[in-house]
Amino acid sequence: MKLKDWLKQIGRAPKTQRVVPPISDADVIGLIRYLETHELDCEQVFDALDRFAEIEVRHEDAAKLMPLVRDHLDMCRDCCDEHDALLNVLEKQDKQEP
Repeated sequence: MKLKDWLKQIGRAPKTQRVVPPISDADVIGLIRYLETHELDCEQVFDALDRFAEIEVRHEDAAKLMPLVRDHLDMCRDCCDEHDALLNVLEKQDKQEP
């Protein structure tokens, strides 16, 4: 199992159903090294979420333009919920505009 898939599995499961799949020490060390240089925290993602969602509403590739935001959303259920709510509002607003 790839490390990113492992994190997605943990982050997407409801809190009461989270089961941590096995992971090796080498994978944990690799994750720490990766996150030191390639991760945004929730506050940074929240600050960028409006731009990310607007890009998606324009049907552009937000994941390619803002890959660190996409990576965080894949791993953080709370930020993903915020994103989904914002995207829902923007899509409804976009449909109402002439």
